[in-house]
Amino acid sequence: MNFLALCNRLKRKARVSGDALTAVTGQIEEYSRLIDWINEAWMDLQLAREDWHWMRTSASCTTVLNQATYTATDFAITDLGNWERDSFRVYLTTTGTAGEQYLSYTGYDGWRDTYQFGPSRTAASMPTVMTITPANAVGVGPVPLAGYTITGDYFKVASELAATTDIPALPTQFHMAIVYRAMMFYGASEAASEIYQEGETEFKRFMRMLVKNQLTGITVGGALA
Repeated sequence: MNFLALCNRLKRKARVSGDALTAVTGQIEEYSRLIDWINEAWMDLQLAREDWHWMRTSASCTTVLNQATYTATDFAITDLGNWERDSFRVYLTTTGTAGEQYLSYTGYDGWRDTYQFGPSRTAASMPTVMTITPANAVGVGPVPLAGYTITGDYFKVASELAATTDIPALPTQFHMAIVYRAMMFYGASEAASEIYQEGETEFKRFMRMLVKNQLTGITVGGALA
């Protein structure tokens, strides 16, 4: 379902009278609140975990001689949430992935004391370890020679729906989780306990399915309140 369809599904589930929404902007106050609640529900769902599968993707950058840290911009990333630190690897760009090696993660303080101290700052070679800096950049060590490709995965930052045709990135079969969470917002605001309860019951059910489908190596915990 796209943004508009989600809003209209919420309207029907909440039993709000009136014609169906035809846009997500320029609406009367009652409809605007439905639109806002869908967006809040979508944001809540994204922020419930930092490691949803649907928010994970890959990126790469090319090393520069003696440049120890690489920002999201260096990776051509505009939507960085957090890095998947155990996913990084490196290879010599000119020879390709046949010689690719893993970059082991090390803590920032240890990386800084080892590779950003004295002569180590310019002792360039093929990197073997990586870290995440306090500025959320990727640090590598030893400092690299030019011409290596670093690849790794990251999780996208949570983002709102904006255009009528925007579609949430999570798998289609779980889109109703957004509607049920939004029903909880509606029910709390309107003192509509039956709508709130239906939303809460169904949202928790969808969250259990979503956690099972979209997380790796987890035990199922509680859903959002």
